[in-house]
This record gives sequence, structure tokens and C-alpha cells, in this order.
Amino acid sequence: MHTFRQKVRTRIIVLTVLAMAVALIYTGFMLYRSELPILNSFTKGFHQGIFFGLELVILGFLAQNIKGSRSEAALKKMQIEENDERFSLIIQKTASMTCLVMFAALGVATVIAGFLNAAVFFALLGALLFMVILFYAMWIYFAKRN
Repeated sequence: MHTFRQKVRTRIIVLTVLAMAVALIYTGFMLYRSELPILNSFTKGFHQGIFFGLELVILGFLAQNIKGSRSEAALKKMQIEENDERFSLIIQKTASMTCLVMFAALGVATVIAGFLNAAVFFALLGALLFMVILFYAMWIYFAKRN
């Protein structure tokens, strides 16, 4: 239990630093907006949404970890939830199926984009190649690890 408590404390520190870093980066971009390229309102709104959404997710995880670290019972419950093999298997199957669907969807989108716009085609092809290389790199890594 002591090692898990240390793990949660480390996680709280990392999440706190990450939340502050995201807030500082966003603030920096807002302060120097006049020196950055002019963006349309959709792009500005998208950036705001991504930054605030990321901040909310980080703060949510931070609150969950702080709440879990306050009492021994909550810490024990958190440890059981994190080490639940059923949940891990569900996550693995979900990630595996999502990866396959993304490969197929990105492949189809790349082919369609090839008929419409060369820049979009090469961007999607680059993303597809990156995903394939990353997939096989992770496959080799985990095959050698086990």
C-alpha cells in the first residue's frame, strides 16, 4: 500500500505541474497573439476548446487522485480499481478494435482524398504511415518484452 501511496503522490505532483504548464502555455499564446499569424474565429475557438478541455481533464484526474489519497479506504478502493484485470482487458480490446477501425477509415479517407486534393492526400498518407510505423514498432517492442 505504501508504494501505491507514493505512486499517487507522484501522480499528483506531475498532474499539478502539467496543469500549470498548460495554463502558462495558453496564457503565453494569448499575451503574444499579436505577434502570431492571424487566425479565423473557428481556429481560435478550436484552440480555446482544446486548451480548456485539456485543463479540465487534467484537473479532473488531479481531483480524483487528491480525493483518493485522503483516506486509507479511498486509497485501497482506488488501488483495486486500477489493478482490476477485467477493466484492463476491456481497455485492451477497445484499443485494439479502435486501432483497426482507424487504419481502415484513414485508408479509405486517403484514397478518397487522392481524387480531390493532393495536399490533403499527402497529409492523410503521412498520418497513415505514421500510425502503421508506430503500430509495428509497438508490436515489436511488446513481442520482445514478453
